[in-house]
Amino acid sequence: MVIGGLIFGWLKYKDEIVQFVSEMGKDKPIAEETSNQDTVTTPETQKPQPDIKPPTEPEDTVDPIALKYPMPDFKPLEEYVGNWQKVPASAFPREITLKAKATFIIGNNVGTSTRPTGSKNTALSIQDGQLVITPHKSSILRAKVPIDDTNYKEVLNDEYEKYKERKRKLVRAQRERARAIAASEERETLPQNTTPSTSVTVATASKLPKTVLNDYENKIGKRPERDNKGRVALMVQSIEQGDVTEIKLNEISHWGPVRYELVDGQPYWTGTVNYMTNSLFGTFNTEAMALIRNSKVKEWVYTGSLELVP
Repeated sequence: MVIGGLIFGWLKYKDEIVQFVSEMGKDKPIAEETSNQDTVTTPETQKPQPDIKPPTEPEDTVDPIALKYPMPDFKPLEEYVGNWQKVPASAFPREITLKAKATFIIGNNVGTSTRPTGSKNTALSIQDGQLVITPHKSSILRAKVPIDDTNYKEVLNDEYEKYKERKRKLVRAQRERARAIAASEERETLPQNTTPSTSVTVATASKLPKTVLNDYENKIGKRPERDNKGRVALMVQSIEQGDVTEIKLNEISHWGPVRYELVDGQPYWTGTVNYMTNSLFGTFNTEAMALIRNSKVKEWVYTGSLELVP
């Protein structure tokens, strides 16, 4: 009886149940199952998320000494020699070696002579894209040969590499001197019970107590004075009388302070100047230093390297 009643109820209300289930499916469609079981996107996950950026790295501390003495920016050698078509006159003469036999004209074309591969010659100039060579500077023999028939490019490139390293070494030495000066000046301002952490090889005279100044002046003469333009009369006089040919008064861009300085272990009053120098391999800012003792400029040297200024 009970079972029969259930069957009768099902048959009676079957159509209504099917319709009810169908209407529910229209309101909320059932997502199709996929083999990879994709995640169903909900309104919550569709909200824009804030950009999460990695923490910013602190900026590198700028070294003022490195800024004052930057490493030179060297261009490719080909730029200085016009891709070997416009080689400056300062690139000659240069000793070169022949890679191929060359024929030389004697004087005003009165005869010819040949020189073998491997022979040493002197490059004099570039004409019509070819290298003009001679056996030696005083010879009347001349030949025009392709540059690649000689080792001229290698000679000039080797010279350029040595020049670059010399310039870099100079900058490193200038930085070392500047750091020593900075450490020395810091020591002068430290409390008496404080020990500086850097060993000092340069003594400065930027702010000397009178007793110390008197001691220095007793050793090497009166400290040179600077005028209202920062110029030192003794240095001006030295330049004007031709002690150096590379430095021109009207080309000096900066006059540095006068210092009491130990150079190669010897005490001097020193003063620096900055100016531009031109060379086969570019134009560079240069700093030179006058070594002064007993009211006379003894020498001009490049700061740092202490090489003599021509």
